Amino acid sequence: MIAKHVLLPVIFLSLMISACKTDSATATASTTTATPAAQTRKPPAPGTVWYLRRYVEPREGAFTILKPEGWIFEGGVVRLNAASGPMNSVGAKIDFAEKKDAAGSVMMHWLPNMSYKDPRLVPTFQVGSNYMGMLVMPVMSSQSYLQQYVFPRQHPKASNVKVVRVKPLPDVAQQYTQKNASALPTQYDASCVIVTYDEGGIHYREEMAAVIENVQGSTGWWTNHDTLMVRAPAADFEKMRPLFSAIHKSLRGNPQWVSGENRGAAQRASNALQTQRYLQDQRHQIVENRRETNAEIRHEHWLDITGQEEYVNPHTGKIELDSNEPKTRWESSNGDLVISTDPNYDPNFDPKAAHTDYKRSDIRPR
Repeated sequence: MIAKHVLLPVIFLSLMISACKTDSATATASTTTATPAAQTRKPPAPGTVWYLRRYVEPREGAFTILKPEGWIFEGGVVRLNAASGPMNSVGAKIDFAEKKDAAGSVMMHWLPNMSYKDPRLVPTFQVGSNYMGMLVMPVMSSQSYLQQYVFPRQHPKASNVKVVRVKPLPDVAQQYTQKNASALPTQYDASCVIVTYDEGGIHYREEMAAVIENVQGSTGWWTNHDTLMVRAPAADFEKMRPLFSAIHKSLRGNPQWVSGENRGAAQRASNALQTQRYLQDQRHQIVENRRETNAEIRHEHWLDITGQEEYVNPHTGKIELDSNEPKTRWESSNGDLVISTDPNYDPNFDPKAAHTDYKRSDIRPR
């Protein structure tokens, strides 16, 4: 698990926004048998195929992810100024989005984990001030954090905002609680929020999810985890859900980068003041204990809360997770993926697919 130590708390554990998926939107995976190649040489119907290429995080090569052809990747590894304090600057933050266009009319946005200081523990510090690199701010529930803090900052020009659904995720919070081995008293709260709103002349649907960790006692800080925002025009959101799922499950960390980042973070922590080192040791204890916890929770949450299936990689034989939305799924030997809603489509006869070794990835036999 060491290779995931840095990335998991930041992006690889992003709480799947499909947890907000309504029951009526749940569909059964397609098991339609592909027609013979001779009958599938016609071009795919418009809007029935997505081409995804593996993309390397551009700033430090921290991870790779599938990116739809023609989409924009923004952000990546972020380094905060250590002069502001150690609590959010010791380790790298990862903040990035994949966007269909410059306006982000269809977009997935992974937000960084940030730690905040409970003002009740530092009464001489005003709300909004800086305490050892943490914003002083009262503890918020996951729902309030998404609605009152995250959404307004990401969409300051949104109008006609309507909360369609709030879905508490007590099972997810309970999983964090049960697997937290830290001796520090800690509470977890998880939820997802669905909103609709108008922005730039488009009526959007956005699904957001987050976990809030509240470390209590004399430590008194809290942190957002697994914070993810996914949006599309409201009329198109359900059609985009299989693509969102494919992108999310494709995230892969770079073990060499993670190993180097861990060493660097340890060195930066050792250079802090004595009181800062003490707090960082407590933070490090939490992160270390969270390593295995987060990996298990991501898997369990994504299977239990969302509609998902297990697919067999036709080149490696390994099991891969993806949504159970109706589609056909094809993989190349280098990991590129093509998703189609046309059961007669075969990417081996599609010049845009860029490969001729695509094999169909079917649902794992039960």
